[in-house]
Amino acid sequence: MARVIGHTPSWLSAPSPGFNLFQRNADTKAPSALRNSSTKTDSAGPTRTIAHRGTEIFVLVGNDIRWSDLVSLKDAEQDNNQQSYRVLKTPVAAQIKQLVVSPHGDYLAILTEHTVHIAVLPDPSHLSVQDPSPLRIKTFQLGPTAHVLEQAPVVSALWHPLGHMGSCLVTVTKDACVRLWELNRDSRASFDEPELALDLKKLANATSADQDFSASKYGTSKGFSPDSVEMEVAAACFGARATSDEHGWSPMTLWIAMTEGDVYALCPLLPSKWEPTPTTIPSLSTAVVAKAEVNSQSDPTPEERRIVDQQQRWLADIDNQEPLVVSHIDTLAEFEVYNRPTNPPAIPKLQGPFYLTPEPDYDNITDIFVIAPRLDDDALMQEEDQDDFFGHDGLSVGIVCLATASGKVHICLDLDGVEAQWLPSRRAAFRRRFDEEEAVSELLLVETLTTPETTNSWPTFTPTTTSRYGFFLSSNAGIFNISLESWIAPLEDELISPSDSGAGFRLDVLFDVEKSTIDHILKRTADAGNAPACVSIVDSDLGHFVLTSTSSQPQAVVLDLPVDRSLYASFAPDEAPLALPAPDLRQPYQPPEAFFATSALPGFLDTAVQRNTQLRKADLKTQVRFSPATLELLTDAHRLLSTETSRLGAAAADLFRRCERMRAELSEQIRQVDEISKRAEAVTGDDDDGQDADQPRLVGKEKIDERMEKARNRSKELAQRVEAMRRRMAKELGGKELSIKEEAWAAEVAALSTSLGEAQPSSLATEEPITTENDLTSRLQAVGELQRALVARAKEAAEQQKALTPSTPTQDDDTNTESQDLSASVSRIPADFRKQKIAQVMQLLQRETALVDAVADRLSKLQGLGNSFSSL
Repeated sequence: MARVIGHTPSWLSAPSPGFNLFQRNADTKAPSALRNSSTKTDSAGPTRTIAHRGTEIFVLVGNDIRWSDLVSLKDAEQDNNQQSYRVLKTPVAAQIKQLVVSPHGDYLAILTEHTVHIAVLPDPSHLSVQDPSPLRIKTFQLGPTAHVLEQAPVVSALWHPLGHMGSCLVTVTKDACVRLWELNRDSRASFDEPELALDLKKLANATSADQDFSASKYGTSKGFSPDSVEMEVAAACFGARATSDEHGWSPMTLWIAMTEGDVYALCPLLPSKWEPTPTTIPSLSTAVVAKAEVNSQSDPTPEERRIVDQQQRWLADIDNQEPLVVSHIDTLAEFEVYNRPTNPPAIPKLQGPFYLTPEPDYDNITDIFVIAPRLDDDALMQEEDQDDFFGHDGLSVGIVCLATASGKVHICLDLDGVEAQWLPSRRAAFRRRFDEEEAVSELLLVETLTTPETTNSWPTFTPTTTSRYGFFLSSNAGIFNISLESWIAPLEDELISPSDSGAGFRLDVLFDVEKSTIDHILKRTADAGNAPACVSIVDSDLGHFVLTSTSSQPQAVVLDLPVDRSLYASFAPDEAPLALPAPDLRQPYQPPEAFFATSALPGFLDTAVQRNTQLRKADLKTQVRFSPATLELLTDAHRLLSTETSRLGAAAADLFRRCERMRAELSEQIRQVDEISKRAEAVTGDDDDGQDADQPRLVGKEKIDERMEKARNRSKELAQRVEAMRRRMAKELGGKELSIKEEAWAAEVAALSTSLGEAQPSSLATEEPITTENDLTSRLQAVGELQRALVARAKEAAEQQKALTPSTPTQDDDTNTESQDLSASVSRIPADFRKQKIAQVMQLLQRETALVDAVADRLSKLQGLGNSFSSL
């Protein structure tokens, strides 16, 4: 989750041009009292009075639309006298409630409670002109007969993500009517009549595509419908942002949330000309072909077979088209423009209601936000191409988030997914069996987030471009940053796992451990009123900037940008704890509006004088005369002044509490600094008052050097004590120390053992062994040489014996002859001499064996003694 690195900057605080942008002045226009406005009451609904086009912002102050650039406001921080905004003059008379900028920044939708106006936005170069006069812009009223005071209030105005040149607008009214407009600034007729007008109440009860689903027109009578209450629209949104990594059905799906808690979907909802993303049509073709193949290998129901057949005919119509290639003015990229297929018809089937499982504690729904499922790039692209275009991060199912008036956020998973569906024809609907039941649509409720509940609040979602699974929630309690990143990757791993055994248990453990994170990044006071939705701006000069306003004062939060920490981990500062803890980031104090608001008492007195003919303005400066008129005047004045003084008292009390808290925090910081200072003085010797007059007083570096010298001396003393203790233990455990002769004898034994190959050289054999004529190595070499000489002499004698033989015997005779010669030579040696020599050899072998055994025994004892010395 993004971390808060700053709050409202100085260039948005008073006094500055950025602060003046949100302040009312004498020229600020107020909403006019319309002819029929007295019969209408303001209904609750979303408030979006701040919109942006890049770093340009459009702010509603009173009923004026002010236009400025945040980067220019940041640069003009010091120049307070300069007006750094322009006022856009529009013919809108009623109170404006929403401002919505088109995707390409060409249009601005201005919504009141019942009307919709489309303004053509000017070029940004008008901001650089030093002209404080208002700028009149071209404005069209949308639907002069559809969106009027006599019709239902307008709930949402959404720019279609796939609209041609970003000029397709979808309006949703409270009475569940959806209208799709294709705007053209050169054709006023495109602002008068919608391209499509659907009544969701009729569409919900429809059985065939041949029925009339058009929305009711101006002047027609409306009958009672039991769906009028259950299908009262609270909010609507599209299922995607039209990016290349989203599923193809998502950007053409309109989600509608009802106040009572029901959720519906329309798919596909397309204008007559639409611009798909590069992956939209390939992903749709892949999905439809895969579904058709599954149905061919199984026994589908007639309804499933009809849906696949309609989708195939719809895609075939698109494949047969020759798209028009166009390029946008603001980008160099080219886009393909397709016509909306005519078979099946343009009006889709209303899917839903989607039931939440398990069923939560229902409250009035205020807003809906949908995150599209990740595109299945493995099925779409070849193995060698997919890594070049898409990442593998994301969830393969959609997420639906619902906000309630009590401050709760329900997070649901759309496991089945929403795809294109149309109503059957009249003939197909007639052939349908009456006992055939439609599939129930469900949304799996995985988590419910709770925020502080406030009165008269309308929580509203705001998407962010920095994270796909992150968004903001604005309410009267403040702004909340919500992130679902913690459980997205584990859930996707579980969904793509081929093993289903134990999946339910693992999912329960997953959602018990991994929770969505929610951070209250900005707080609002209880008397701030109905707060507008925030806007999220990402710019190189501003960073991740979240902007809103409260009581005609700007409020902002600066978040850190999501950067891979491994890129700069080696350069990151050390996170070791500091001597003083880092202070928590806190919102800067903004003076309440009560300190700057002018008193209404002078205007009240002028009104009272005009209303009461017996009261003159001069009488207000004379002595008080007791009369019913005077009592009424004083009562009304007291009521007015008590309200104003109550606001001033509350604002002053809040300022006093803040000052007391700052004083307490400053005292605590002074105490901590004093404690650290005393510790530093104890180290440097500054705390020594010099009571020992005989010794010189050392401070600073000399004191530290003295302490270091004492520490080194102490370390040397400890090392000497350890050495003495080691020697003492060696004497007690190992007896007396070895003499010089014993050490020499041990070295000789070690050398002998090494020459025999029975042990490694010992540490006691410090000197190399001295080679003598009688050592075992030389004796062994002599024996080897004697053996080789005797063998050679025996071979020579045998050859001479063969040469003296007169005849050449056969091979068998040669063998017999050799054995006879050997026995003859042995028989020539006297028996007594042979026995005597054998006895001498056996005696020598016994002596050598005894000597080697004795040496090995002694060597083992010396090795044990050496090991005891080395351990000490």
